[in-house]
Amino acid sequence: MPKEDKNLFIYRRIFPDVKSIFNRKEKKIDDIFSNALFVLDTNSLLAPFNTGKENIEEIRKIYQRLIDENRLFIPEHVITEFAKNRSSKISELYTQIDNYLSQIPTVPNFEYPILGELESYKEVKAIRNKMLGNIKEYKEQLKELKSGITNWNWSDPVTSMYQKTFSEEIVINIEDNNDVLVEEFNSRIEDEIPPGNKDKSKNNNAIGDFIIWKTILELGKEENRDIIFISNDEKNDWLLKGNKKSISTKFELVDEYYRITEGNHFISMTFTNFLEKQGLEAETLSDFDRVLGPFIFHSDSIALDSLKKIEDLLHDFLLEAEDTDDEELYIRSPFDEFCIRYLENYRKEFIDKEESSTYFKYLNLFDEILNQILSLNGQIMHENYRMKRSTKIEQIQLRALAKKFILKHNLFMNLR
Repeated sequence: MPKEDKNLFIYRRIFPDVKSIFNRKEKKIDDIFSNALFVLDTNSLLAPFNTGKENIEEIRKIYQRLIDENRLFIPEHVITEFAKNRSSKISELYTQIDNYLSQIPTVPNFEYPILGELESYKEVKAIRNKMLGNIKEYKEQLKELKSGITNWNWSDPVTSMYQKTFSEEIVINIEDNNDVLVEEFNSRIEDEIPPGNKDKSKNNNAIGDFIIWKTILELGKEENRDIIFISNDEKNDWLLKGNKKSISTKFELVDEYYRITEGNHFISMTFTNFLEKQGLEAETLSDFDRVLGPFIFHSDSIALDSLKKIEDLLHDFLLEAEDTDDEELYIRSPFDEFCIRYLENYRKEFIDKEESSTYFKYLNLFDEILNQILSLNGQIMHENYRMKRSTKIEQIQLRALAKKFILKHNLFMNLR
C-alpha cells in the first residue's frame, strides 16, 4: 500500500480501540502512587552523580523500601544505557575540576622598592604571599580530587550504592528478537506513535526509548498493575507540552498501556517529583534541584558530542600552528563532519527544551563561530591548492576564532 494511502488510516493504528478512549476511568495521582510499580529511566540513575553523599543515602533508602515491597524495577536496556553514559558523567566531573585548575588567576607581583618604608606596601606584600600560599594549597587539593576520580574505576559512590541495593530480581527485559523490534519500531516511526519517534535522527540507540516502553508494557501486563515511569526525559514523545512546559503524559502512551494491560494506568513523573512524594525534606530537594545541570540528561546528544570533538580538533590545530612556520596551515578532516553534525542537530535536540532559553545564546553563538571557521578554513584550503596568494590574514582570523570557540565552550561547560 502506498504511504499516502496508509496515512489515510493512521489514527486507526494509533487508537485501534475507540471504546478505551472514553471508558478509561481517571485515577488521582495519589491513588496511583500508593500502589503502583515504579520503573526507573536511565537519566534517573545518572541524576545522583550531581548530588552529595547524604542525598545518595536518602535515595538508597527509598529504593530499598520499594524493592522490599516488590515495587521497583529497572529495564535491562536502561542498565546498558547507564553503563554507557556513566563514564560521561565521571568525565564531565573530571573536566570541570580540570577547568577550575586552568582558570585559577595569577596574583601579579607588586614591586615598587621606593614604597618599601610604607606600612601599606608591606601589608600588600604580605597579603600577596598569603594569597599565593592559599592558591597553591587550592591547586593541590583540586589535583587530589582529580586523582581520587581516576581511582574510582567502577567504585564511584553512585555505582557502589546501586551494586549494594539492586539485584537481578528487579531487572526486567523482553523476549522479542532484534528483527521483530526493528520492524515494529520502524512502523511506529512511520505512524508517529510515541515513544522513540523523536529519536529517529539519532545515529546510536534510536530504538532505546521504544525498547524501554515495550519492557514497561510487558511488566504491566504480567503484573496487572499501574506503573509510574521515573524519568527526567521531557522530549515530546513522552510528555504533552504547552508553551514549552510539561503538562501531562502523552495520551497515546496512557491509552496504549490501558489497552495492553486491560484497564491499568501509566504516568511519567520527574525524578525530583518522585523523591518529593516519597517524603524527602524540602531542603534536600532544593539542594538536589540546584545541582542538577540543565543538560545532564543529554549525555547521548549528537550536538554536544560534536562540540567536544570540535574543541579537541581546534586544540590540536592551535598546537600545530605554534610548532610550525607553515602559513597555509588549515584544519583537516574530520572537522567539517563534526561541524555539520552539530549544525544539523542542535536545534532539533534543544529547541523545544524549557532550559534552552537560558543556554541557547551559546548554542547559536557556536553556530555563528563554526560557520565563520568553516568559511575561512575553506578559503585557506582553496588558496593552498591554487597557490596564487598568501592567506596570512585568514590564518590570523582562523586562529582567533578557534581560540574564541574554545573559550566560549569552556564557559558553556561550566554552566551545565
